[in-house]
Amino acid sequence: MNNRKELSPVIWWIIGIIIISLVILFFIVFKNSAPKKISSQKTNREVALTCTTDMATEFHIHPNLEIFIDGQKQEITKNIGINSGCMNALHTHDNTGKIHVESPEKRDFTLSDFFAVWDKIYTKDQIFDYKIDQNHTMRQTVNGKETYDYENTILYDQDQIVIYYEVLVK
Repeated sequence: MNNRKELSPVIWWIIGIIIISLVILFFIVFKNSAPKKISSQKTNREVALTCTTDMATEFHIHPNLEIFIDGQKQEITKNIGINSGCMNALHTHDNTGKIHVESPEKRDFTLSDFFAVWDKIYTKDQIFDYKIDQNHTMRQTVNGKETYDYENTILYDQDQIVIYYEVLVK
């Protein structure tokens, strides 16, 4: 004689519901703990130029920028990217040159993104209204090291970026 008892259909239903509930719970937890991907189809520039009242900041860094034109330090004005009622992902709060990158998603923002928010020109051949010519050159350093990415320089936390437009030494 077999001493095993068969499980009733009610017990099987309870076990099934528990298993399904655990699978659903696992899916929810796994989905929310997965690394954040770029959630929008916007380009970096579009994200940088979007003015919003709710940044829902997922990415927050502070690179620093200095600009010298013929040896004269230029002011990086306060409140770049801050308008009444909204703020761009790239902005300034003061005139120290600290760029606040406060974005709803992690992106490789560049100097050109910041200059676009500022509505100023910066390329390897021009800064503001100053163009490279037979008498002037431009160079850029990041953390004291000369770089050649110019407007394509990716902004990283605490980077010290210096742009020089200067008389060509002959």
